[in-house]
Amino acid sequence: MMPDVLPEEFDYPDLGAAWTPSLQALHRYFFETAGDACVLWVDTAQGDPFAGHPLVEERRVRVPISHPRFDVQFAPYLVQLDLGQSADAEVFRRSVQMAWEAWQPDNLAAALGQPISGWIRTGVNAAVLAQHWAQACHLHVQGGLNKLLRFHDPGVREWLWPALDTAQKSLLLGPAATLVSFSRTHQLQYHELPESDRAPASGRLLLTADQWAQVDDYATLHAALLNARAGQAGGIDARAVLGALKHATRYNIVDAQDRVLFASHALALGAEFHSDERLKGVWKLTAQGEFYGGAVEEVTGMQADELGGFLVQRAST
Repeated sequence: MMPDVLPEEFDYPDLGAAWTPSLQALHRYFFETAGDACVLWVDTAQGDPFAGHPLVEERRVRVPISHPRFDVQFAPYLVQLDLGQSADAEVFRRSVQMAWEAWQPDNLAAALGQPISGWIRTGVNAAVLAQHWAQACHLHVQGGLNKLLRFHDPGVREWLWPALDTAQKSLLLGPAATLVSFSRTHQLQYHELPESDRAPASGRLLLTADQWAQVDDYATLHAALLNARAGQAGGIDARAVLGALKHATRYNIVDAQDRVLFASHALALGAEFHSDERLKGVWKLTAQGEFYGGAVEEVTGMQADELGGFLVQRAST
């Protein structure tokens, strides 16, 4: 189909919006690498952001996740777009705006979720990709429990992707060439592999026990980030904090709120804060079943959220 608008002719009505440069960059990317072909990836976990939209309703391809305890109406879906067509470009524009705004502090605090999973470059029909993900990537059994790997959440994918090996990344991509989304700091991230590292999309994506333990801690780190001061998310080393949470497990810190507190301390004080000799008494108490927050208060004589002050104060005396 001939385009009814060329890339340089797109009318960007929101030139003053913070997300407009990203919209322009994405238009250029899909024009130059895919001839304006793009697959929109939508998450409906908290409602369909395009409910009732005629173009989306007509082209929606649901990822057919099949499990007795999963309602497929909450499954993500794909929409094939031709960004050279004005109607498709408008859907794309709206999706970029929604994806950007979802990472704004007010929306994060309101727990509104991530309605836009991202945008995909692929040479296959959306139904082929949806089938691959449903059969090979989303459903897992770990420790006797059925689990849904929510890699369609861009926040999950931001931390999961660097934790996967090349073979796992190849399986996750399947017939997709590139998965694009916003990071927590509104940077466009492109998840892809060199063609030389790609393997045929066969078999199932399997995570190790350590990888699953990390995935289970994503919600913990996310909660700690929400509790952190504004701007801290941009300077953190997520892998270092997730590594620190492995030590929390060894210290027998299992309560969800305690793990968020531990992650908050790792964010504020550095991922190695727990190795401070002055905290040995805390780990003795948690090993005996004491809650982490209570153990910190008992050992330091200060509120748990004042741990940084305790360590600085003691270091200067």
